[in-house]
Amino acid sequence: MEVGCPAGSAFPEPGRVVLVTVNLRDDMVTVRLRKVSIVVAVLLLAITGVLAFLTWRVTTHGEERLLDRQLAQVGSLLSTQAAVLQVQLADVGAVAVNTNANPGSFARFGATQLEQTGQSLSLWRVTDGRAEQLAVQGVDPVLPGNGSQALTALQPDGQLVILGILPGEPRRLAYGLMPAEGAGDLLVYAESPLPDGEPAPVDDASPLAGLDLALYLGTQADPDQLLQATAPTPIDGDPQRTAVPFGNTTVTVVGASDAPLSGPLAAALPWIVLGVGCALAVGAVTVVEFVSRRRALAEGLAAENDRLYRQQRGIAGTLQHALLPVLPELTGLEAAARYVAGVDELAVGGDWYDVIEVRPGCVVFVVGDVSGRGLPAATTMAALRFAVRAYLAEGHCIETVLAKLRCLLDIDTEHQFATVLLGQLDASAGRLRLVSAGHFGPMLVTGDGARLVDCPVSPPVGVPSPVPPTAVTVDVPGTATLLAFTDGAVERSGEVIDDGLDRLRSAAAAAAARPLPAMLDDLMSSLVDGGKKDDTVILAMRWTGAAPTRA
Repeated sequence: MEVGCPAGSAFPEPGRVVLVTVNLRDDMVTVRLRKVSIVVAVLLLAITGVLAFLTWRVTTHGEERLLDRQLAQVGSLLSTQAAVLQVQLADVGAVAVNTNANPGSFARFGATQLEQTGQSLSLWRVTDGRAEQLAVQGVDPVLPGNGSQALTALQPDGQLVILGILPGEPRRLAYGLMPAEGAGDLLVYAESPLPDGEPAPVDDASPLAGLDLALYLGTQADPDQLLQATAPTPIDGDPQRTAVPFGNTTVTVVGASDAPLSGPLAAALPWIVLGVGCALAVGAVTVVEFVSRRRALAEGLAAENDRLYRQQRGIAGTLQHALLPVLPELTGLEAAARYVAGVDELAVGGDWYDVIEVRPGCVVFVVGDVSGRGLPAATTMAALRFAVRAYLAEGHCIETVLAKLRCLLDIDTEHQFATVLLGQLDASAGRLRLVSAGHFGPMLVTGDGARLVDCPVSPPVGVPSPVPPTAVTVDVPGTATLLAFTDGAVERSGEVIDDGLDRLRSAAAAAAARPLPAMLDDLMSSLVDGGKKDDTVILAMRWTGAAPTRA
């Protein structure tokens, strides 16, 4: 049987139609096409194949970028956790140094830490190459294979040291820190339990949902050094790796995605392009447009993931707020404070404040600013803040507290300094004592207006000073508001500091009649420059008449 042109008709002109003859003989089918059709078909199929390959490369590259960002996000969380561990151990070490390793003080401080971490925490003294345990909180430490001898290798540099994974049920991560301050012989040692090896669940709302992750201590994916995993190990598929600094060692993050990170449609895109190109070769322009739109969608997904990544890095800023205190309920006084970061949530500053009640109607307050940014500034801020509390708990006056703070910081070695304002406000007696290390005096707001309280200013903490700090005593009225602040509230680029102080004075006088929280909100709204690059702290205390005494 032959199918062709009807008898008597002319053949079509060459190049205009294709003559197809189908011969059904012995179950054989023969298809004959014109050469130009074959060339066009081959060309279009080649273009389709190239487009499909490029789409596959774009999709694969996008998947790799998304996975890299997810692993970098995990690394950021690990770095933040290392910073938290270092700050916590440094705080414990600072208390131990400042209390001469008193076990009672260590027990009170350690109990709070254990409530948050559930770990073994112990205090040791290293003498002549031997480590002696002074106090322990939580479960007894297991210690590395060579026992307490492993602790003697730590150096008094204030850095977190990871001592390894200890076997047992459960396995434990051992780490320690020797404070840089003091005699250099005290050591804080901790052990934290590790998961039992079962994959840890991940919430569906988490940015890490859909990832198979495994964290290993060290530079190799050694099963014996597994810290935690969200899937059975070893990770299947084509995992990627990244190394994250963690204390004195490295954590290797191995990760893969069990589903396309950019969505199932993007993953199937190369096959869609290939199918559409084969079926509709003449619609190549439409296919290219489709690929472009899908690529734009993939870039949009990458941008959204970058936003989530930056949001997670806001943990560094949350660390700063966690280190700032919650103001206590005071007798005869009302206190409130505001803190605003100098840049977006990626930065951590060194501004801080604190209020400690001495007796009813009498408080000691402190406002300070550590130079620099990031983890070093936050760590120094935490050390100074807890040192102030420790010295006050020992019964020292504010002049002595400021003098002792000078021993904790040296600009030549730490390359940091801090401005500090310490004050003792006795509202019941109408008396204010102030001592300053390079910091502004407070602003006193009364019914007559606002004025800056003058007080002698000594060099900042960390800068050597041959003269001990001098306190000034100021009589304050029975009804007033006291504002202590950092330089972010008054400094702006391109203007002298007097202009900023005048602006604060005017704003404080205008808002004096407002409730204290609303007054602070008004001040922050009018004083904080949207383009500033410094943190801002304003601490306010208000009293009316004589403060009542407790029964």
